[in-house]
Amino acid sequence: MALHSSPIKSNDVRLPDPQLGEALVVERYSAEHVKAVILHPDDFAELQGDSELLDDLAAASDLSDLGVRAHQIAESPEGKLIDDGASVRRLLGL
Repeated sequence: MALHSSPIKSNDVRLPDPQLGEALVVERYSAEHVKAVILHPDDFAELQGDSELLDDLAAASDLSDLGVRAHQIAESPEGKLIDDGASVRRLLGL
């Protein structure tokens, strides 16, 4: 599922400033009723990138070949961690 954003002017709301890596959960009545989650802009950008990557992977025409390629990359002896969407897309040819 694609992650969409709806901008709201900062003058229209009062929000605390979230720290990097922190999610501020706005509860309605109790912890069981979450009304909103406030993220640091960098965390939100990463979440959006991950969402787009998952959408691209789901839309790939031949997931079995793509899965084999991803596994080969993950098992390569180089041992380099690849955690950004652009690098993953490039390596998998998406």
